Amino acid sequence: MESMLDRRHTHIRHSDELIHQSPRLPADYAQSIEQVDPRLIARTLDEGASTDRIDLLDVLYSLMEQALYPGKTELNDDEHTEVAWALEDGAYSVTRIRHDSPLYRALFQRFDGNGRALTDALAPAIIDELSSDLYALASSEALTQRLTEILE
Repeated sequence: MESMLDRRHTHIRHSDELIHQSPRLPADYAQSIEQVDPRLIARTLDEGASTDRIDLLDVLYSLMEQALYPGKTELNDDEHTEVAWALEDGAYSVTRIRHDSPLYRALFQRFDGNGRALTDALAPAIIDELSSDLYALASSEALTQRLTEILE
């Protein structure tokens, strides 16, 4: 009779096999995905308007606004406060894809150059106006999974 421990190990082995068999992004695409350092995010938020990373601060607020209030273009004071609290909470990940990377080019080609369709597919996501880099409110692992599905 198979013990509970044996079944658990079998299940774990099977799960690992499924993970290794799942589709993956090509190496040059995978290298294009960068997790934004949580310490940089925390420092940027702490510095607020006096930060030298005002571009990152704008991206963070835009992403969190999208996450909390999708489709809404104007927020009231209470909603702005909720966004600030959610950012301060720090229970999120931000991932960047540089505008000059092979993955970025492939995504734009996949969406026929429509940046809005691309960010909608990865929502909450934004293309930074200054750098043209793509930012998503997701861990690199979650974003990789979504990108794999999009590019299949």
